[in-house]
Amino acid sequence: MIYCLFVSLSSVFVRLRDGLLTRRSVQVAIFVTILASGFLLLLAAHERLAAEDFTRHGYLGVFVVNMVTCASILFPIPGEAINVAAGSMLSPVTVALVATAGATIGEMTAYVAGFYGRKVLMARYAARYAQAQTWMSRYGLFAVFLFALVPMLVFDLIGIVAGSTRYNLGRFAAATFAGRFLRSLLLSYAGYALFPFLPLT
Repeated sequence: MIYCLFVSLSSVFVRLRDGLLTRRSVQVAIFVTILASGFLLLLAAHERLAAEDFTRHGYLGVFVVNMVTCASILFPIPGEAINVAAGSMLSPVTVALVATAGATIGEMTAYVAGFYGRKVLMARYAARYAQAQTWMSRYGLFAVFLFALVPMLVFDLIGIVAGSTRYNLGRFAAATFAGRFLRSLLLSYAGYALFPFLPLT
């Protein structure tokens, strides 16, 4: 499993580094993003119908949901729809800030997993580990930001690698916060713009 993670991540970095992202791969990525966005909006519409939960729990609920959903490692739990729905009822900017704070804390689980699993990775996958260290030193800040921003990318991959290579925790947290904030801001404003017509009860 860990070997597959390193192979997948190395493939991404190599393609970014060498500029081998083809036009077709970009088109496929856009198509998948559109499909995922449509599904997300449907989920948000469903969540919007239970608005009384947000009025009862408010921003604390947004914080907790984002923290819990991001704390799961390699087992995605859908939570983005919450941000869309909350943005339609609460302040989009505040929702984004609160959601980002929760998500950033939750994402630390992957970093910690990699940090304490370093010896295993070094012992079993020395070559891949050395490559991962090189990539993190070159592209670490941008890679963490990109993985935090783009929903299609599995953030736990970069989190585990960052922790195992002892990537600076402050830089990791800052890049995670920046990427997650832009992502959450887009989602909350999507809810603010697209779902005001839905009933509150």
